[in-house]
Amino acid sequence: MRSALNFSGVVGDGQHDDTAGLQAALNSGAATVWLPAPPVCYLISRPLLIHSGQTLAADRHAVIRLADQAHAHMLTNADHERGNQRITVTGGIWDGNNAHQTCEYHQTGNWKVPFDPCRYLGVLMQFNRVTDLRVANLTLKDPEMFGFQAANLRRFTIEDITFDYNLLRANMDGVHLHGNCHEGRIGNLKGTTNDDLVALNADDGSIAELSRGPITDILVDGIWSQDGYTGVRLLSAGSPIRRVRLANIFGTYRHNVVSFTNHKVHPGEPSTFDDISIEGVFCSKSAAGTAKPQAGPLWSGFSQIWIDAPAVVSNLTLRDYHRTETAVPVDDIHIESGATVESLQLSDVTLVNQFPAPVNLVRNCGTIGHLNLQNVFARAGTPGGSVVKNTGIIRHASQTGVAAAGLVVGL
Repeated sequence: MRSALNFSGVVGDGQHDDTAGLQAALNSGAATVWLPAPPVCYLISRPLLIHSGQTLAADRHAVIRLADQAHAHMLTNADHERGNQRITVTGGIWDGNNAHQTCEYHQTGNWKVPFDPCRYLGVLMQFNRVTDLRVANLTLKDPEMFGFQAANLRRFTIEDITFDYNLLRANMDGVHLHGNCHEGRIGNLKGTTNDDLVALNADDGSIAELSRGPITDILVDGIWSQDGYTGVRLLSAGSPIRRVRLANIFGTYRHNVVSFTNHKVHPGEPSTFDDISIEGVFCSKSAAGTAKPQAGPLWSGFSQIWIDAPAVVSNLTLRDYHRTETAVPVDDIHIESGATVESLQLSDVTLVNQFPAPVNLVRNCGTIGHLNLQNVFARAGTPGGSVVKNTGIIRHASQTGVAAAGLVVGL
């Protein structure tokens, strides 16, 4: 293990640029580069490059700060073309200093331009083509856009991450994955972001699209957010998302707990989701920042679990889901017209609506091939809502152990 403070040019006083010395430590061939707590903070002005077979370990309270007007990402793997293997990053408070940076997206507002690897996107950590990546036990603070962005990963772990965001910018994602990410675990994420806390975007069609391709075999386990934006976004516009388990999601969210989207980022492309399970959810809507129309019902896109057209979901399981609502009267599950869920299984589900307006547990405007409800309880102080409100097509339905007070039960 080599201490970064032993390399020439590394001072950690928050005034001198430590970039060259820190990069020299990473280029030294050391298996582990250690960043002890500095006198003030490590200051960097360009991306640090980490190599294959290397660990960058920082004291949990060591601050690594992006210099004013650096307009650079903070950390990335050394070889985006051929790829890297066995990279570990642990510890530290990675501060993007967004009050003193400007990325192109926030300058122009134009996201419909091709990805350019030379463009500053406002990302703290960016990884591309890495096998066996682990990022853990650290804080991501105040990015211009994403805290963590990656594509083309295989066998990866991102865990025990705190997001300390000032919410100064729009589109401040937490963990944002692009296409060709496989066999990964994302776990124990805490904090409030100004966009998706976790985004699994097989396609993006925009300024940030590192890669297009399938996303498969992913576990997201443990999310805590107060007044969050969206807990987990799944986006497919041409490339499928398959075998994803989302578990143990807690908190209040301004938009969705989970969303299945297309957003026409590649117009005309299919939106495909296979074998998705959601379990262990304890949630409600956030009253903070939820956009409300002047009159009429709230937009269906604010539902807790939103399935937008033209999504085709082969098998969706919702288990151990519990919502007590006091702030915003939107559906728990909303399936838009033009969307299809071939099999929708709900079990051990509770909805308690304490808001003085009706709420539906399931609102189907699209197509459900088979709907099965088991051990579902719903209660509302205001009548008018339904356990299942159907204005679309349900080809087959079954239920056992369904009870409701103040809501319509029948399928």
